[in-house]
Amino acid sequence: MIAGAILGAGLVSGGMLIESGAWREAGASTASIRLLDQVMSRLRQDYVDSISTDDMYRRAASGFVKELDDPYSVLLTPERYRRLRELTSGRYAGIGVEIDLRDGFITVIAPLAGTPADSAGIRPGDRITSIDGKPTHGLTMEEVQAALRGAPGTKVKLGLDRDADHPVMTLTRREIVYHPVQRSALFGSAGYVDLATFSERAAGELRHTIDSLRAAGARSLILDLRENPGGLLEQGISVADLFLDKGQTIASTRGRMPESNHEFDDDEAQRWRGMPIVVLVDSGTASAAEIVAGAVQDNKRAVLVGSPTYGKGSAQSIYPMTDGYALKLTSARWFTPNGKTIERDSTKGGITPDVVVRPPEAEQPLATRDPATDPVVRRALELLNGVRTPDELRARVPKRR
Repeated sequence: MIAGAILGAGLVSGGMLIESGAWREAGASTASIRLLDQVMSRLRQDYVDSISTDDMYRRAASGFVKELDDPYSVLLTPERYRRLRELTSGRYAGIGVEIDLRDGFITVIAPLAGTPADSAGIRPGDRITSIDGKPTHGLTMEEVQAALRGAPGTKVKLGLDRDADHPVMTLTRREIVYHPVQRSALFGSAGYVDLATFSERAAGELRHTIDSLRAAGARSLILDLRENPGGLLEQGISVADLFLDKGQTIASTRGRMPESNHEFDDDEAQRWRGMPIVVLVDSGTASAAEIVAGAVQDNKRAVLVGSPTYGKGSAQSIYPMTDGYALKLTSARWFTPNGKTIERDSTKGGITPDVVVRPPEAEQPLATRDPATDPVVRRALELLNGVRTPDELRARVPKRR
């Protein structure tokens, strides 16, 4: 489950539908069935290279998903399915970068802090135009991710588009063992936590870190979700659960199937009641990170500071298939507690912070920034200085005109 709910049961294979005649029950016309039969027959008899019937069915199944024209839906081969599980566990070999397909281009959401991509200076918004000299245009995200990964110690050359520049970078792959909590600090009575991803241990590591800061004297909190590309929806819900009251809505999903329509509510009393909280966001804050940001903003539990978020508001389900394959399918869209979708289109989307602070253009990567001199962190500390309750914090938020 990747930044989306598991919302349904498995699908019937295309072969079974054809063999049983269920296409007619599904609304397929006789002409459409005949067209598919004719194409497969011609491929089997006349194509220059031999193609087995099994291979044709696999290609047809993959083609069905590609024709949806949805960059988040794909039929995963057993190898790609394994890599996907590695990524959500927080352990894999590669360069450590989150990507998305935006406006037809493979676009960096964010480099993971402390990884080869981060050390090389790859930035959110960079477009990856080539990998080892091969263009990425027309490739799926899974194909690009497969090309970026490899054995530790091997090199990969990336061609980038960055505004008017076209840098080429050579990175060395290594084992990525990625802890969700990357940094923590104490600024007077304000605790600071950098939560960089929503992999399997995110909620547990965050809870332990904040408890430690509280024991050290923290009475308010800055939760940094900048350049957090998301991850597991389950972990996003669990993190939001730490800050909200029992029964408050965290998020909801809506889709075509009844099981796709679900409301996620807080299950337990909030852990640090009365603690003023500022959440930092930016254009690299995506997916499950946006779920958390939207939940604490709509429930008035925290003040959001920074710049508008990325805007990935769709939920993907993973359906295991036969022979180790899996179908990753967009099955719903998620909404904040107030019913807002953050799915970005060409004109709008994402979550707008309560206090907008745009970072300087020529800014160093987040992982190497000193939180004590970071202008966004400084603005958060200004808001938290002297406040004792969440109400006092919200009273300092400038009124929008």
